[in-house]
Amino acid sequence: CEAPDMPTKQKAADGGGAGAEEDGGSPVPATGSGTGRVMENDVLDSLEDLGYKGPLLDHGALELAAVDGAASPEYTKLCAWLVAELKAFYKLIENVNATASPTEAEEFHLEISGLLAEMHCPYTVLTTGDVTKRLLNRNNCLLLLTYLISELESSRMLGVNNPPKKEPDKTSHYFMELKTICITLGMSKPPDNITMFQFFSGIEKKLKESVSKVPPNHVGKPLVKKNTWPTSLGKIRSHQSNPRKGI
Repeated sequence: CEAPDMPTKQKAADGGGAGAEEDGGSPVPATGSGTGRVMENDVLDSLEDLGYKGPLLDHGALELAAVDGAASPEYTKLCAWLVAELKAFYKLIENVNATASPTEAEEFHLEISGLLAEMHCPYTVLTTGDVTKRLLNRNNCLLLLTYLISELESSRMLGVNNPPKKEPDKTSHYFMELKTICITLGMSKPPDNITMFQFFSGIEKKLKESVSKVPPNHVGKPLVKKNTWPTSLGKIRSHQSNPRKGI
């Protein structure tokens, strides 16, 4: 089942305070030292809730990574993880890759810039100005994490209420066997919301109807009347591969 396109406008999370408004009316969380600490704690709490297990959960690690921003490989790994999780819900075109060293910061900046443009990020401090300087201070780096986290949280909540339908593997051996049975019995295509129990009950009903229409003794006696335990099935398969060997 394909993931849906990213909504044209995403609702950004409140970063921890009533902020001033920038160009275009985009709300920006307040960035005082006290508010910054609140943002950092909120980010840590949310990351734990989202299942992040990386090193930035250690005491003081996120603070150091946010200060270095794009120059911190661990910070870029966290951003890349959040984006990868978002891609489970949306068909995002842009990719964000973790860096291996501070020298790759410029490339990371460009990737994030493309991603935020695709997501229609409302925070102008993250989408305007010199691309290579947007993630070189602590507040902007925490704001980016807050935004990505809020998008992932809302996506997961929507996913719980509307879980994606898992399409069957139409190339598998089992699927082809069941399809052959349905065609042989003249069954119509089952609805998408049918349960496995209903499906096999339908096959059983159709099979009984077909058997009732044939002459007596048309269907032979069953070859096996006992319960087929795993050990018995193993012997049957062995006999099929070597007919001369008795069961």
